[in-house]
Amino acid sequence: MVNFEKVYQRVAFQVIQRCHGAIKITKHGKIIEVYDTKRHIWSDGLAGLILKEECRNADLKDWEFANVRTYVIKELLGKTDNQ
Repeated sequence: MVNFEKVYQRVAFQVIQRCHGAIKITKHGKIIEVYDTKRHIWSDGLAGLILKEECRNADLKDWEFANVRTYVIKELLGKTDNQ
């Protein structure tokens, strides 16, 4: 049996690494902009696309994308709180 939390967390770390942590979020946990190193652009609509690509690469279902997004936001908010 696969521990889904670990899978979601691993994919969330892949998203963060792909953007080199350059993800702007609000204090309420909404993703505003991301920097995609593959496309070399900042975009406000790109966050969902990057999440979808990384989730599909990990063979996750569409309904699991929201779980991964939650882990990305938790990780980034945790990093900003520690600084």
